[in-house]
Amino acid sequence: MTPLPDPIRRAIAHWLETGEIDLFIGYERGSVPLRATPCFVRDAADVERLIWDAACENNLAVYLPKYRGIKVGLMAKGCDARAIVGLIQEGQVERENLRIVGVPCSGVVDARKVAARLGIVVEELEQGIVMPDGDVEIDGESIPADEALFDLCSTCNRRNPVVYDVLLGDSLPENDLPKDEFAHVRAMEALDDEARWEAFNAELTRCNLCYACRNACPLCYCNTCFADRTMPRWFNQTGDPEDLQFYQIMRTFHLAGRCVGCGACTRACPQGVNLRLFLDKLRLDARELFGYEAGTDVKARPPLTTYSPDDPDDFVL
Repeated sequence: MTPLPDPIRRAIAHWLETGEIDLFIGYERGSVPLRATPCFVRDAADVERLIWDAACENNLAVYLPKYRGIKVGLMAKGCDARAIVGLIQEGQVERENLRIVGVPCSGVVDARKVAARLGIVVEELEQGIVMPDGDVEIDGESIPADEALFDLCSTCNRRNPVVYDVLLGDSLPENDLPKDEFAHVRAMEALDDEARWEAFNAELTRCNLCYACRNACPLCYCNTCFADRTMPRWFNQTGDPEDLQFYQIMRTFHLAGRCVGCGACTRACPQGVNLRLFLDKLRLDARELFGYEAGTDVKARPPLTTYSPDDPDDFVL
């Protein structure tokens, strides 16, 4: 784990000492190898706890709606910053109440993928470091980035935060990607109806309705989620296929035109459900049907809240 550079720590300490912020949310060493944990700092003396490296996977924007009304600082990777933009657009946080340490990010480590590659359990791993050539060195073994980082990181084309007050290091060149960000979606679309439904249900059979996906998502901020309502009760919280289908379909459509593709839900899922597959389908639709990419422009209006006579309408029945 790498401590924050002195200039960044001094900036955060200054914000806390002068009252520019009441709280700073960053990362500190976690209890499990290759995973950092969120760190909540209210005293300038505690900034020494803050770190940054490729183990810092959490999207810290998820905490912002919980701290409305106070001034908050936080660290934000490229995908995290897009979530912050979404929260600003939707009136969940005010930009003037934020101090953002932007973090150019070349990807975060998937501890489960690395453990499988090395044939051990996560708890047996040592702390790894991302090498300058992009590989990850763990326990003396160099692993290609594609085999060590989360899948979405290999197709990320927005590695720099779109909004920040202080930047940690230099901006990274954006990827000229040989990979299609939505290749997995196009493969699903190419299936016939029956095969697509079978693939959808194959993913859902692993869901146990723990709601980790909802809790990790920065755009799932409703005071009372539809899944928790009892009047009316939208579905029974069982492992029956129809209940699993209803929950995941409803949650996915609630994020239509809003999901920024940060992957927090997929990373949080203890069952390994590929939630990106469902959400990226709607991200692709928003791009192709409305020319809109969530979280890239704080002044833009989300596609389902505005109308333009130039909107394509070939999908309308």
